[in-house]
Amino acid sequence: MVAKAKSGNVPAFSELVRRHHTRTLRFLLRRLPIPDEAEDLAQETFIEAYRTLHAFRGGSRFSTWLLGIALNISRNHCNRARHLRHPSLPEEALVATPDPSPGPHERVRCGDRLQVLQAALDRLLTEELREALVLVSMEGMNYEDAARVAGIPVGTMKTRVFRARRLLRDGLESEGLLDLFQGD
Repeated sequence: MVAKAKSGNVPAFSELVRRHHTRTLRFLLRRLPIPDEAEDLAQETFIEAYRTLHAFRGGSRFSTWLLGIALNISRNHCNRARHLRHPSLPEEALVATPDPSPGPHERVRCGDRLQVLQAALDRLLTEELREALVLVSMEGMNYEDAARVAGIPVGTMKTRVFRARRLLRDGLESEGLLDLFQGD
C-alpha cells in the first residue's frame, strides 16, 4: 500500500489514512488535553506524511514513521501553545478507555486509577520521561521503534523508560498510592 501511495496513487494513501487514523489520534490524545486540537494535529500529520512520503525509505514500519511525524507536530504545537505546556489526558479519553470487566463498580475503580496515574505522570515525570513511557508502555512500541519516533538512541530510550518507571513507582509508593495498582 505504501509503495502504491508513493507512486501517486491517492486511493492507496486514503487507505493508509483509514488504517492509521485511530492509532494516530489516540497517540495525539495522550499528548493533548483538547480532542478538537488532537484531531486537527492528526490531519496535519497526514498532510505532512503525504507531502514527505517520498522521503519514507522503509527502514521502519510506516506506522512508526507516521507517529514520528505526529510527535514532532505535537511537540511544535505544545511549544507554541501555552495552555499545553503540561498536557494531560482529556477526561473523555479516560472514560472511553476499554475495561475488560463489564461491571460499573470496576469501571469507576479503573477510571479512578487512570486519573491517579495520569496525575502522577504529570507531577512526577519530565516531558522526556513521560514521552518515553507513553511510547513503550501505552503505545506498545518496542524500544527501537520508540527511539526512532523520538529521534534518540535506543540506549537513551531504555534509560528514560527505566527512570520513568522507577520515579513513578517510587513517587506512588511515597504518596501511599502504589497499593491502588497492585494485585491487578
